[in-house]
Amino acid sequence: MLDIELFDSDKNNEWLVRQFEAYRFSGSSLADKFIPRADISIIFHFKDCPFISGEASLQLEPFFVAPIIPRAIMLQFGGNMDTLAITCKATVFSRLFELDMSPVPKRSINLPQHIFFPVWKAMAHLNTTNERIAYFSGFINSVQQTPYCPDAVDMLYGKILEKSITHPLKEIMQECFASKSTLLRKFIKRTGVSPKTLARVVRLNYLWTKIRDENAMDYQELIFDGNYFDQSHFINDFKAIVGETPGYFFNRNLNIVKMFSGKPAGEI
Repeated sequence: MLDIELFDSDKNNEWLVRQFEAYRFSGSSLADKFIPRADISIIFHFKDCPFISGEASLQLEPFFVAPIIPRAIMLQFGGNMDTLAITCKATVFSRLFELDMSPVPKRSINLPQHIFFPVWKAMAHLNTTNERIAYFSGFINSVQQTPYCPDAVDMLYGKILEKSITHPLKEIMQECFASKSTLLRKFIKRTGVSPKTLARVVRLNYLWTKIRDENAMDYQELIFDGNYFDQSHFINDFKAIVGETPGYFFNRNLNIVKMFSGKPAGEI
């Protein structure tokens, strides 16, 4: 059984956090894709850890950063899991803890043990998700004790999330008033992807939400709404990220992939 609860951020943690996701699983193995998202996630596994399936199966660590990725990966849940995923603004978290988010083959980035092992250990002994959320909120506010001031990289990240569906990336970057080469280099280090890749991920998730909420499957409408050149551009871009054509993907059972990707709460 897979049970997922979603919790919105609040005034105490919204400067960093977008969403909290509590995963509990027990039973036989369950596998499907994790679709790229525009945020990073801080993952705390308090019991068994899932696997990334592929050419070589890789078991994930008890706690780590799940970075923004350019294409979908296959996740496999098994055993007895109790997991908290904290979806965060990528550039803020990496700046706060001075992390290099540059792409790595294993699709997870280590957190500083001396900082996060005590956090993981303390939350493992808490009984409810609300207690864990309160603990994590207190922890991050003890690290950042003054109001967070965004820099140029934060500004670019936020503007891509806000505007990349309707505005060209070149225009968005001009609003950040920083050297383009320096901005690009720091952006990749703070997010793990280029601005162009992030914009593609944002666009894909926008269309997925539109299809899910509005049952919209008219390709011409999606091409227009997603600001694609034509149908071929839309299909090829979607397949490059998801690994399936949109026609195939949206006509199969998506209950597991939606829950793996932090879309709905629920139980399977």
